[in-house]
Amino acid sequence: MPETRGARQRGRTGFCSPSPSQPGILRPVRVRPTNLLCLLTMPAFVPALAPFLPNWHWLIDLPACFPTQAAMCLLPTALVFALARRKRLAWTYLAGGLLALLAILPGWWAARAATRTDGEPLAVLSLNLLRGNEKDAPAALLAVTTHNPDVVFCSEVTPAWLTALEPGLAAFPHRILHADPGYFGLALFSKLPLTDGAVIPLGCDWAPAIRAVLTTKVGPVGLLGVHTPRPGMGTRNAERDGALQAIPAVLKSLPERHFVLGDCNATPWNRAFCELLATTGLLDAGGDWFRPTWPVQMPWLVRVPIDHVLVSSGIGVANVSTEPVFGSDHAPLFAALRL
Repeated sequence: MPETRGARQRGRTGFCSPSPSQPGILRPVRVRPTNLLCLLTMPAFVPALAPFLPNWHWLIDLPACFPTQAAMCLLPTALVFALARRKRLAWTYLAGGLLALLAILPGWWAARAATRTDGEPLAVLSLNLLRGNEKDAPAALLAVTTHNPDVVFCSEVTPAWLTALEPGLAAFPHRILHADPGYFGLALFSKLPLTDGAVIPLGCDWAPAIRAVLTTKVGPVGLLGVHTPRPGMGTRNAERDGALQAIPAVLKSLPERHFVLGDCNATPWNRAFCELLATTGLLDAGGDWFRPTWPVQMPWLVRVPIDHVLVSSGIGVANVSTEPVFGSDHAPLFAALRL
């Protein structure tokens, strides 16, 4: 039987609908590329809106981690729609992209206020070692050597991690150690003398923090090293938020100049994290740009910044780095501070 025109078109397009002029014949359905683009990028509106809906439900916390990625998606897509003369879509996507920027930019601008190159240097390094990753201890020690910090704070410190690290950290004689076979062991290594050092509860006993005071050339500087509970279901989110909410009370017992460092398990757009900064006046040392730290196994574009160095007034920031990675699922976070 000879092939009909409709059959040939079906073979070429794969999408057919009845022809109104010839009921027995199917005609191809044309899909506009801009409509397909709209369908593919529409989910980006969720993380653009999520930072402004923190109290709706604990599930909002996850998409609220990604406004940067939302802006990177929505704004270029708005330009494509504008060039394609799809004006309504262009304006809609532009509004969504600007909303995502509205969540991001205030924190970026605030963090720039801490930028300073003068003053006594104090270099700090935060490492989430990754429980069970002890084989990569040489790479972790290389990260320490690369930055030559004055203070190293480690989380997920198991007894095996301590055994692997301690011989390579002889230059850090002042220490507070709290190894644990689980995920919430901590260790603080310092070249500077430590006073008032203690392992303290932070919202929940099984996820403690390390508090200490550094003796520097310009006076005492307080330090709080944290590894808050990781979020998950509603209860886990509440535990993480409770740990963040406990920080201001701890800081009151530290000198006026102080900083917080570690794995906060919260992005800068998390509600409890924003409340922490607002309550304490702390500034995110690495918050002047997008510096994602987790998970390093994923492409850079889909990572999120959950490791932080937060500084009080009187402490400036000269440089921040998240290199080199060393086998953990977290990138190291190095900050060159100025006192």
